[in-house]
Amino acid sequence: MFILQHLPIVCLVLSGHLCVVISLCSSKLENSLFDDLIGRMLKLKGTGHVGQGNASIQKDTPGFSFYLTSAQTASANAIVKFNKLWTNTMNAYDVTTGVFTAPIPGLYHFSAVLMSVTGKSLFLHLWNNDTNTAGSFTIGDGHKTGSFDVVFKLKKGDRVYIRCSSSCNGQKIYSSNNNYSTFSGYLIAE
Repeated sequence: MFILQHLPIVCLVLSGHLCVVISLCSSKLENSLFDDLIGRMLKLKGTGHVGQGNASIQKDTPGFSFYLTSAQTASANAIVKFNKLWTNTMNAYDVTTGVFTAPIPGLYHFSAVLMSVTGKSLFLHLWNNDTNTAGSFTIGDGHKTGSFDVVFKLKKGDRVYIRCSSSCNGQKIYSSNNNYSTFSGYLIAE
């Protein structure tokens, strides 16, 4: 929460909402009114009426969203490593290994979109620990996309990752600066 002041207009930003107030009163009265308003809002925030989803809660909620910026050659049984991030709260996704590790137990949603090189096949699996849970197979003319969209109940320390099948040696996952191939996951509920 912060206040931007430039008389005669005052902007108040709270929990991502912008309020603009045109002030025609003295600065002393204006400051007193805003102090009172902020105090009341902070009291409400503690009751859960305001500020749900605020930064203090979000930083403790595991979630990640990574993408590839260029094509990646897949070798048999290798884990796909997404190299660029949009978000990685709690650093639960390890860019060096390509593995998401649940920092807290709960219900998690994972999704991925993976694009093949034009005219080539691509066969990948989504893994939960050492269990193959879902497969994606693309084949045909042009670029094709395969996807995963799953919900897992995870224990602390459980791992989720995308791995090439044993038969995908030399296949390529396509991406470019348009970020066609992505992998995301986040906690839904504890």
